[in-house]
Amino acid sequence: MGASSASPSDEEQDLTAGSGGVYKRTIRQGTAGGSKPSPSADVTVHYEGFLLSGQKFDSSRERDEPFKFKLGVGQVIEGWDIAVASMTPGEAAIFTCRADYAYGWEGKPPKIPVDATLRFEVELISWTPGVKEIADMTPSEKLDHGLAKRESGTALLKAGEYASASTELAAAIESLLTLRLLQLAAAATPPDRLAQVSSALVSCYLNVSQCQLKLQQWEAADTSCSRVLDIERSHVKALFRRGVARTSLERFEEAMDDLKAACTLDPKSKDIREAHANAKAAHDAHKQAERQAFGGMFKSE
Repeated sequence: MGASSASPSDEEQDLTAGSGGVYKRTIRQGTAGGSKPSPSADVTVHYEGFLLSGQKFDSSRERDEPFKFKLGVGQVIEGWDIAVASMTPGEAAIFTCRADYAYGWEGKPPKIPVDATLRFEVELISWTPGVKEIADMTPSEKLDHGLAKRESGTALLKAGEYASASTELAAAIESLLTLRLLQLAAAATPPDRLAQVSSALVSCYLNVSQCQLKLQQWEAADTSCSRVLDIERSHVKALFRRGVARTSLERFEEAMDDLKAACTLDPKSKDIREAHANAKAAHDAHKQAERQAFGGMFKSE
């Protein structure tokens, strides 16, 4: 390292379609059969950074600490995202990054001056596929991600792994809810697509509410069931489970209202009738306990 010119040599490849923004010179080939990292991959590299004068300003090797980052999401300078995406594991290369692909007109004082072209010697140690942030997914990716998480969460629920199921279902809900809000904001969304996402979202909320009831997370179960009822006002399972949650929260009148509505929708359900009877009995017992407590305050000694 240490050349003073930014001009490329015959061995250098322009990675920026002829604009001269990032040049690459391979100094060691990667492992045979290795593949280049995909967008959002988690990559691990060793590197050394130099000014064109040859002055070193940073080195992961000197710290004996490989550097890890997520590719293509802006965690590093643009030149690095472009450069590392061209590598295979085990490969080492020298990259020359023009200032606008590095730290630009601001530089990074005191080590990197303004408008500085930089050179990096980079070794790609390894990479693993990364998971895109939901905000960065396309609508079809959001749907696929949500449905996959719903499937894995439902399997965990059936296996009795309620905490793990809740985590998977929460991820499904985040993805599907984001997609549904986008669909509602777009007037041209076909009704069948909106119905597909709404149906999947309802099933996720119902499944996570079942986990929350099993884990005695009454407030969370109340909220999950309410989200279902925001989408489908007369959903019998949501009314039933919210009634059960509200009974445990000692919100007895609201619980009885939910369970009465569920009974009306499904009058043959023994579970709903029993839950309503339990809510009423708990309400009566609570009122009796209150009367005894307050009545005792006014008794003469």
